[in-house]
Amino acid sequence: MNAPAELLSAANAHAKYFTPYQSSFCLNSSLDPSKVAGKILVCLHPEDSFESRISKSQIVEAAGGLGIILIDEIGQNLAIPFMIPGAIVDNKVGAKLLAYINTTRFPGAYILPAETVFGLRPAPQVLAFSSKGPNTLTPDILKPDLTAPGLNILAAWSPVKKGMHFNLASGTSMACPHVSGIAALIKAAHPSWTPSAIKSALMTTANVLDKNKKIMTAAPRGRTANPFGFGAGLLNPMKVENPGLVYDAGPKDYINFLCGVGYDNSSLRRVTGDHSVCTKFRTTASNLNYPSISISKFDGNSSVVRTVTNVGSTNSTYIVRVSPPRGISVQVVPSVLKFNFYGQKISFTVQFKRVIQTRGYVFGSLSWVNGRQRVRIPLVVGCFAS
Repeated sequence: MNAPAELLSAANAHAKYFTPYQSSFCLNSSLDPSKVAGKILVCLHPEDSFESRISKSQIVEAAGGLGIILIDEIGQNLAIPFMIPGAIVDNKVGAKLLAYINTTRFPGAYILPAETVFGLRPAPQVLAFSSKGPNTLTPDILKPDLTAPGLNILAAWSPVKKGMHFNLASGTSMACPHVSGIAALIKAAHPSWTPSAIKSALMTTANVLDKNKKIMTAAPRGRTANPFGFGAGLLNPMKVENPGLVYDAGPKDYINFLCGVGYDNSSLRRVTGDHSVCTKFRTTASNLNYPSISISKFDGNSSVVRTVTNVGSTNSTYIVRVSPPRGISVQVVPSVLKFNFYGQKISFTVQFKRVIQTRGYVFGSLSWVNGRQRVRIPLVVGCFAS
């Protein structure tokens, strides 16, 4: 924009049959062109909404607006290709902007081209719109598994619409290809590895620290994140090919898991496609050989078993390192694992005991270290029992 334009709250531009509240969200047909023409409109975007931000700019443009400022706590970091000059601000800045409009006789503003600013905030960071735990279906399996780049990714785009061949996109649809591509590289390097072994390599080598060597934070407020935000951590492609140890699981493990969470023979066979049956031996979800440990209903004393497979050096020794969840004592038996050949499996028990009364979810980690590799898994304990 070459000159300032009048700034107007969309709530003050409502068309006939629309309330100020409705027009504040710049809904279709909610704006009066006689009020909007030649102005920059300040519009709201509801949280947890799937409304198109681009469409809002199209609605403002159709009403004669010169620009749009969207108050959007969740989408403030998104690169949106608005149809007219536009910007996204968080709720705090938005409140100041509306106060300025309401207390100034002729409020005005510029919308200038974007500039790249380096080192402005910690990176990586868990995005506000990223799906968070706990796992509502099976709380004793931690979700998400891990996090990967998914913000403003330059990606191939279908040319069917407007002849675009590339676009900036965000979300799981962008993070997933990063993980899938690296999983394919692992499979190429280790053709015999199972999907569970590949997932383990991805998770146990992930990184939970940002560029400042501090635990990753979560947008929009910059609070310290936890495994419900980043899972095992940020995907680290430089380490996945040689994780040292893997937490492997096969069809029988998952059959026992499904039976343990309540599947009967009929529902089990719909999943397996064969004649599998539930036996008397049924494992709990916490005991599935998963590269994380989650106990959603901790009663003060609980133990789980994990098995690791050596995929590193023939003769190697790993020592356990534990960062216990707050108020919980964690004991690992054995505390040292000695491997004599590739593919050797060793099981260990993790004992959790309450030492200080606490409430809510608490987080920690368990790592096997041999001087070259650190095989790390997150620990999640839900303390809700009375």
